[in-house]
Amino acid sequence: MPDTDYLISTPENVDLHLELAGLGNRILACFVDTLISYLVIILILAACAGSAYWVDEMSWPREARTLAYYYLGAVAILTTFVVIFGYFIFFEGTWQGQTPGKKFAGIRVIESNGQPVSWSSVIVRNLIRIVDTGLGLVGLVTIFADASERRLGDLAAGTIVIRERQAAKEDLTVTLTPDLTPNLYFDVGQITPDEYELLVSFLSRRPKFAPGKRPLLAHKLEEYFKQKIQTTTDDPPEIFLEKIYLAYKAQGKIS
Repeated sequence: MPDTDYLISTPENVDLHLELAGLGNRILACFVDTLISYLVIILILAACAGSAYWVDEMSWPREARTLAYYYLGAVAILTTFVVIFGYFIFFEGTWQGQTPGKKFAGIRVIESNGQPVSWSSVIVRNLIRIVDTGLGLVGLVTIFADASERRLGDLAAGTIVIRERQAAKEDLTVTLTPDLTPNLYFDVGQITPDEYELLVSFLSRRPKFAPGKRPLLAHKLEEYFKQKIQTTTDDPPEIFLEKIYLAYKAQGKIS
């Protein structure tokens, strides 16, 4: 059975532990997304049928009505195709790896290196969805067989599906330097929820670290987040990390 923990070791030797989404959550997300997309298709077909009825009632020449029926049929087929193949691509691309169903189930698609999913990966994984869903249980078989619970689309695109974790619950344990203000110029939108959770974990647990271990960990995290958000600073490592924490909260990245 696949391990539910996915480990990423960064170049700065910082380990990120991600929780894989699990089959149940993925099925739930797929059910919600399929329901939404089918409802949209039904509305489109109903609109086309209504338009065809209206054309039928018009006193147009027979050739004009026939042409209108062809156009309505083409619109119905084209828009249905766009919804079926574009729904997942649109939402995963614009919602950073989530669809309405994935958001409801609390899961997200990311790159296998822990970075936010790219448009190219979104397109590849969803084009191969045709194989995963069109050939019976291929998608389920590969999810069970792969240690990281990836279907064929994930294997081809280099993506994984993880469970979103609420790091905000740990905020009450974080003690910050008095009168510290966030740097709102930090590009904290590049920080994933799991990376934020790693930051919160360090800030909340640092008083318990051994004196020799605490500055070492702070330095590793400082280098990691500097590279992540492409910035430089003269602040001490822990002050810099506290400012990242405050900037993330200030820009509404957590609820």
